[in-house]
Amino acid sequence: MGRRRKPKAKTYELEIESLSHEGRGIAHLEEKVIFVSGALPGETVIADRTFSRAKFEEADVKEVLKPADNRITPKCEVFGICGGCSFQHLSSEDQIEAKGNWLKDAFSGQAKVEPKHWLEPLQVESWGYRRKARLGVRYVAKKEKVLVG
Repeated sequence: MGRRRKPKAKTYELEIESLSHEGRGIAHLEEKVIFVSGALPGETVIADRTFSRAKFEEADVKEVLKPADNRITPKCEVFGICGGCSFQHLSSEDQIEAKGNWLKDAFSGQAKVEPKHWLEPLQVESWGYRRKARLGVRYVAKKEKVLVG
């Protein structure tokens, strides 16, 4: 079995159109979908490709050229590194709206169900309310450190 090769380095300037359920910006370029970590709808970004397949690619934001109005500064100093909070750069109101839209899409698109009535989402404090974490832990020999996140 052959080893997987890293995709050749490639940098794009992208217009972000929407947001995936994983919190990544979605852009289209040359008939490919590009999922961009750290990008929000309405933004123009410079992104570095990290993964490539025939129909889609993944990339990380290198620079935000035109930020979205709902972009906020994440409180966590390791945001973007640990992966625990993929929406910290999006305002809490817009996070709630996005998650509600994904739920509606899941019901109507995948389950083919149209609920007659939607309840208003529960709202709590914007920070400090999480009680669950999913963290990866590994030792990096080159850095002689344990990385968490």
